[in-house]
Amino acid sequence: APKSSKEDESTVRIQKEVSELPYARMLNNVLPPTIRILGWAPVSEEFSARFSATTRTYRYFFVRRPHWNLEIMEKALKMLVGTHDFSNFCKMDVEKVYNFERRIHSAEIVAQQESNDVYYFQIVGQAFLWHQIRCIVSVLFLVGRGLEEPSVVDELLDVKSHPGKPGYPLAPELPLVLHECGFHNLTLGYDMQNMW
Repeated sequence: APKSSKEDESTVRIQKEVSELPYARMLNNVLPPTIRILGWAPVSEEFSARFSATTRTYRYFFVRRPHWNLEIMEKALKMLVGTHDFSNFCKMDVEKVYNFERRIHSAEIVAQQESNDVYYFQIVGQAFLWHQIRCIVSVLFLVGRGLEEPSVVDELLDVKSHPGKPGYPLAPELPLVLHECGFHNLTLGYDMQNMW
């Protein structure tokens, strides 16, 4: 039998009164204290945290050495902004990656507020290659120490003139942090009171 309009109204009212489960609190209750859920958002079944991201922000922390020149490091870093072939700034994985062109939206050196000697490179792009950030940082450290000129970045981005990847060592992995990912049409719900 068809429902009356009165039944429909009460059903709608009841659905409106039902709130979401406290997902952040539920997860934080079973996670170790060093890992916290700050927010959540409903997503479609097609959503992928990796492939649906429109931007990624990486931070690489470092302690400034007295002889490092941050100005020329920043000059070299700014040369990376834009769309380039980053084959000379990654670890090659030719079985999985055929296109080494990536776009860096912004790149800067930021002073950590709590310390005069701690800084980080902040690099924002849509996608990155395997070890791309660590390769970039390795070159920037050489530039800062005066072992390479800032122009080495432009030279390495010119893959036709420099087809062979240089033998620079990778920067250590521990100071590298994936700080933020951006997604289209995704708004996180926050539950700060139940964080701990």
